[in-house]
Amino acid sequence: MHATDNEPLAEGLEMTRRMLDLVKAGEWEQVAELARQRQLLLQQGLAATESVMVQQQIGILQEIQQLDKQIESLSRQGRDEVESRLRQIRQGRKAGKAYKG
Repeated sequence: MHATDNEPLAEGLEMTRRMLDLVKAGEWEQVAELARQRQLLLQQGLAATESVMVQQQIGILQEIQQLDKQIESLSRQGRDEVESRLRQIRQGRKAGKAYKG
């Protein structure tokens, strides 16, 4: 096994960590772009899999999966917050229109 055999997965893990940081910062466009790049990278990494490397790759993929869960959870929270703010804005507009008559 060569040191470079797991590089695509290790890089995919690092991209996932960056995605989590970007989600926390609300940088959704960058998250989407990194997700596309990561998808391709992980596919390449898995295509080059040799049976000797499987155990190491499983560990990396499990960590990526855990980070993805955090990303998904934070994304849902962000979406819910945006929806709540939009509802408040709409209600405020309706109240303003009703007040004006």
